[in-house]
Amino acid sequence: MNPTLKDLIAALPHDDAAEDVAELSEEHLQEIFTSLAGRRMPIGSVYRLWTLSGLSAQIALAYFAYWMRQWFIDAEERKQRLVNTNLAVALKMIHRMGYLRGAVAKVGQFLGSLPEILPDEIVSTLDRLHFEAPPMHFSLLREMVRNELGGDPEDMFERFDTQAFAAATIGQVHRARLKSGEDVAVKIQYPGIARTIDADMRNLHALLFPARLGKHWESVKGLLGEIQRTLHLETDYEHEANNLRDVSSLFPAKDGIVIPRVFESYSTKRVLTTEYVPGTLLDQFLSTKPDQETRDQFGSKLVRAWFRMFYSGISHMDPHAGNYVFMEDGRLGILDFGCVQRYDVKEIELMKSFFVRLIDGDSSALADFLRLAGVDQKNSRNAVAIEQVEAFIQWTNEPLIQSGPFDFGDPARIRKGIEILGRICEKRYAKSNPKYLYTTRSSLGMTAMLLRLKARVDSRSIHDGEAAA
Repeated sequence: MNPTLKDLIAALPHDDAAEDVAELSEEHLQEIFTSLAGRRMPIGSVYRLWTLSGLSAQIALAYFAYWMRQWFIDAEERKQRLVNTNLAVALKMIHRMGYLRGAVAKVGQFLGSLPEILPDEIVSTLDRLHFEAPPMHFSLLREMVRNELGGDPEDMFERFDTQAFAAATIGQVHRARLKSGEDVAVKIQYPGIARTIDADMRNLHALLFPARLGKHWESVKGLLGEIQRTLHLETDYEHEANNLRDVSSLFPAKDGIVIPRVFESYSTKRVLTTEYVPGTLLDQFLSTKPDQETRDQFGSKLVRAWFRMFYSGISHMDPHAGNYVFMEDGRLGILDFGCVQRYDVKEIELMKSFFVRLIDGDSSALADFLRLAGVDQKNSRNAVAIEQVEAFIQWTNEPLIQSGPFDFGDPARIRKGIEILGRICEKRYAKSNPKYLYTTRSSLGMTAMLLRLKARVDSRSIHDGEAAA
């Protein structure tokens, strides 16, 4: 007997996870975290690529099933099923990315930083990779602490919580108390994480093999090299400790910006012990329904910190919800300085000149910046792509050009920025100084943070003060 259309629809892959939104929420997520806690992170290139390929197939299958079924249900049920499918896909992504950790989870973090671009269900779930990735069971990390600090945590600290209070892509964080009485946060690196970065980059090079025949391969290779270099720096906690010490000297108490101090005696390349900064993360802060004035004050601190660090030659290239703490007394804590970009005096002066001229309406400022960023403006075949590069730089600097408070709360603005980047990618334009890849990421991340705050910030005034200082 020939199957009917109804039979074919019924035979589509059935995902129980996409049936009930309630079952997809916190309880399901915690089940995922629990299941991954006792599993060691895979390190081999082949197995990591196989796992990631399986995730891609699951995502494609889930949306294909939704697409087929939507033609046979009413509009209300179609809307609900799309929400459920998005949630199911988000859980698949956080399960696989949380298991692989490293560079793969970094991609998940980036996707979780794009409100108004991806479906809300995916963004809100992947956003937790910033601060609540699936933690490893402490039994898998105990040897790391022993090897790095020379003793078991119970002996080294007055109190040590074996349950992590935060976990991300490179390591997880435990609360503790030193024998001298200070409350601290102890970040412990996942065993073998540096090897997974190399494995993922080898896989990425293999996937991009056809691009080697293209005219932009050298530029693409430079960008990949910069990503790999920066990821490896993030696994060096001594490097991060140096960054923290440098940045902490930039903010006197009157600024209301807190950088945790490092406890050198309890810190190594793979274990970092810093002052514990009390407060709430962005979602918890927003759940208190803060008034506009409070939102604006925190938004101003975010912008001030960004420019203060930039003009001091060290930029925080990883602005996301997991790296900021909103303190009850109005201070802003900034965490995690593994991903930073250093600038020399010449670069700082050139960038300062660009910003000042742009604010003053100098039409030649943009062309000079493109030269600084290594963008080839003479290649007519890339004219459309270069126009989009110019449009993106102008989009990034809109808050500086406008006099007075700039309203970051318009979701259409970040969509516009992503659309411009998409058109650049469509033209396959990749020629630029690799260093500015992370500058772009930082701009998007800061814009997303200020959007979620719905902050109104006089960015121009803050910039002028920091540039003059």
